[in-house]
Amino acid sequence: MTRQDELVARGARSVEANLWGSALVFSCLCLVTRVGAVSNLTDRFQHITVIFYLLGWVGPAVALLMCAARARKPWVGAVVPVVVHLVSGLMYWLVFGWA
Repeated sequence: MTRQDELVARGARSVEANLWGSALVFSCLCLVTRVGAVSNLTDRFQHITVIFYLLGWVGPAVALLMCAARARKPWVGAVVPVVVHLVSGLMYWLVFGWA
């Protein structure tokens, strides 16, 4: 077993890591829908940014519950997607305004 093999998360840990990272996907979706609404590309993007933003918190919440059920600390890298999602939400609210 090489050192590289040790870094790969398997099983429940990989699911947990993907749940933490899912916040980044929803942050990107929020950006796309917000830019589409602001630039008037289509009127179908109205009010959907808030829904995507709130859905972005589901993955980290489930991952946090998984950590609590196993009595483990959250993954160290979990901070980055959560902070990016939080900052993007503040940016959308302050710069673009929630529609």
